[in-house]
Amino acid sequence: MKFSLTAFSWPPFFMGLVTMALVLIFGLAAARQASAAVPGGAQNMMETAIETFQDLVGQMAPEALAPNLSLLALTLFLMLVVADILGLLPLPGFGGTWIHSPTEYLSIPAGLAAAMFLLIQWSGIKYKGLGGWVYGWVWKPFPVVGLIINALEQLVMPVSLAFRLFGNIFAGELVLRMTTHLPHGIGGVLVTFGIGTLWLIFSLVISLIQALIFTILTVAYMSIQANREH
Repeated sequence: MKFSLTAFSWPPFFMGLVTMALVLIFGLAAARQASAAVPGGAQNMMETAIETFQDLVGQMAPEALAPNLSLLALTLFLMLVVADILGLLPLPGFGGTWIHSPTEYLSIPAGLAAAMFLLIQWSGIKYKGLGGWVYGWVWKPFPVVGLIINALEQLVMPVSLAFRLFGNIFAGELVLRMTTHLPHGIGGVLVTFGIGTLWLIFSLVISLIQALIFTILTVAYMSIQANREH
């Protein structure tokens, strides 16, 4: 069980570095292959992803915030997808040992959610000004009482983001590893393969969904904070 928020652990740190390296390599590969001709490979995937997130963020965020926020959302999504999927990869020749996703450790989703919380507050200060940000915290929807309501709402946000991501990834990988301890023999192998394959596909879908949910909620919260009318 990996519920600690403070104890340092090498596996999530190392796998976090691997995640960032893989995303960076993919981005550099797409940039190197960029051309005005018909795109292919990594360039095609990156252009599709950029256009998708530009459209998504453009529908949610204020116009002044949308360009930078779409790049942040794309980067965040790619990082989470890679991080979540890493735990679904077996290590060949190690008797059922699996690579661990960095998001399987609570400290990683919690740290990421805390960073997003700070960015969300920064967007409110940048686009509404310090006075407008403080006014939104203290006076809406009711004077003074609004501070309690908004504080609870804002503090629950990173907690829900962190535990939703951690819980889904941890549970998915735990069940996936449990399939390697089913009975042996021909029947056991077939059952293990069947259940393991189905759960692997299910976990892959869940990983993509959780990465998208984390990203969309971050965009939504940041857009609300940056909205002058909020």
